[in-house]
Amino acid sequence: METLLVLAGGLLLRLLMFVLLFTLFATPIVLAIYLTQGALLLRRRVTGTVDAGGARWKPGLTYTAAHAWVKRLWGRNVRVGLDDVARRILSGASSITLAPVGTRVRRGELCAEVRCGDRRVVIPSPVEGIVLERNRALSNEPSLFEREPYGDGWMLRIEVEGPPPDETHRGADSRRWLRDESLRLTRFFETKLGMAAADGGTLTHPAPALLEDEAWREAVRTFLRAA
Repeated sequence: METLLVLAGGLLLRLLMFVLLFTLFATPIVLAIYLTQGALLLRRRVTGTVDAGGARWKPGLTYTAAHAWVKRLWGRNVRVGLDDVARRILSGASSITLAPVGTRVRRGELCAEVRCGDRRVVIPSPVEGIVLERNRALSNEPSLFEREPYGDGWMLRIEVEGPPPDETHRGADSRRWLRDESLRLTRFFETKLGMAAADGGTLTHPAPALLEDEAWREAVRTFLRAA
């Protein structure tokens, strides 16, 4: 009996040591995961973005069917940029050229040009008016668009003229719409690329590098209404 007790005690001691060692090794990993997730949540709160079912969405903006956003500033001044669905399509943009200050832009006509490697996309203006300011930081560092499409990745400040954009989404409707559009884009990638887009729409490489020419043109035409 005494031998059994000693054996049981030894096994229990080894189990406790194993649990202790496992805890010592696992705790930093778990802590790092929580800290990373917390940092991401904090960053999103600071930038005002919210997860809309797989797409980053920012309240207080007007979203157009071509995946541009418009933010009213003061008077007739607005700031424009591209939303998170556009960011996924134009992932890995190598250069962004913006309309010069003083340019009169018309709705649906060129206000910016995005290059993804050897592919070029002409971005249509969501509003009509005069360009008052362009984001020089974005021209110098196109990755700003990918990191902060609603923040430092804005494109132009425009003094608007004429009626507001057609086919727009605001408030809770814009969040639902962006979620549905993000899902539609994921399905598009899965159809064109198969397993390359299997992980919730996260591609193994930027979309321009994976899509064939015709599929790329279809994505740009269908989602961005661009050439």
